[in-house]
Amino acid sequence: MSDYINGRLSRRHFLAATAGASLIAVHPFSARAAAGQAHLRIMETTDLHVHVFPYDYYADKPRDTVGLARSASHIKSIRDEATNSMLVDNGDFLQGNPMGDYIAYERGMKDGDMHPGITAMNAVGFDASTLGNHEFNYGLDFLMKSLAGADFPVVSANVVKEMGGTPTADQTLLKPYVILDRMVTDGAGEAHAIKVGLIGFVPPQIMNWDRKHLEGNVQARDILETARAYVPEMKEAGADIIIALS
Repeated sequence: MSDYINGRLSRRHFLAATAGASLIAVHPFSARAAAGQAHLRIMETTDLHVHVFPYDYYADKPRDTVGLARSASHIKSIRDEATNSMLVDNGDFLQGNPMGDYIAYERGMKDGDMHPGITAMNAVGFDASTLGNHEFNYGLDFLMKSLAGADFPVVSANVVKEMGGTPTADQTLLKPYVILDRMVTDGAGEAHAIKVGLIGFVPPQIMNWDRKHLEGNVQARDILETARAYVPEMKEAGADIIIALS
């Protein structure tokens, strides 16, 4: 287990469970797509809570019903059957089991360290994520050092370091949104460029739940107020599709 806690997890090792899977038929939506029509499958995970491997740390025994390693095989199958796909996460990935507590309270996160949850998400190939309320349980310094190792953008629009007159004038803790350039293939096999906008939100109640970490450091805006301010900006910036993560 030490290799996994220290972040020395290879994509080959992590995805080994998916090797040898049978070929998957193309999804009917993809198969029936006409010329000029593309099927984009959006996959979304949530509340991973540091469940990287199929293991129950409380019972101290393997459990094959949990873990991103188990989900990875399903994700691979869906990618295989979909002509076009994206994978995103709704947050709550840094806290939630004894391995998460060990990283936070025993090993710690120094500059350059990799969090095993982030290492696993990199291996699976996430396109983007947002923060959940539990990302703040260990404090902002731990959070930012953990996110530094992510190979994917993590967005959050309503956690603010400095309030402006409107949400779009705020100085946010992370990028409020990202617009990703992607290519999709239509039913005739032609490739088309699209722009996918992703914006993230956390419950403003984090200011009560993690007051000791957040008070005096950040503030949280109302989700709807923030969305109404940013979505028009994202459309103006060219987003063809906008996905809200929360």
